Amino acid sequence: MLDQAQMERILDILKETETGLTAQVRRHKQAGRKALAPRLFFGLIGLLALANLWFVSQLTMEIRSIIGNMNQMYGHLATVSERMSDIRQHMHSMEQQIRLMPVLTEQMIALEGEVGRLDTDMATMSGSLTSMEERTESINHSVAAMALRFRALNQKVSQMGQDVGQMARPVP
Repeated sequence: MLDQAQMERILDILKETETGLTAQVRRHKQAGRKALAPRLFFGLIGLLALANLWFVSQLTMEIRSIIGNMNQMYGHLATVSERMSDIRQHMHSMEQQIRLMPVLTEQMIALEGEVGRLDTDMATMSGSLTSMEERTESINHSVAAMALRFRALNQKVSQMGQDVGQMARPVP
């Protein structure tokens, strides 16, 4: 059996162990609380970066769709212009064939004036298309500028992450 001195010695050792473990548990809890803030901050920064990427992706898809539709419309307008030129040529041919008929000649002159107005309208449409192309180019430049701004933003967020990492280090 153990004598009184040995029992007291064992109890002292157990009390010291209990005190040490309690202190370690307190230190771990405090360290866990301190480490939570940087983790949360970096998590939020990561979410913002992912949201930025998603928005830029959506914007890019929409702009590509718009450009595709504008190119398709430009192709249709070119076809219309080509057909209008064919119509003008046929009208001129018909005018030459029926010059012997004065009433029809007057009507053809009136039609030629309408074709002239259509030609003017087509020229106006061509100018509008040129303007639309310039606007599209401006949009492309704006998107490129936005991409550069997002890249700079991501770099600043990364730098902020590094700064927070430095601030999280223990002070010597």
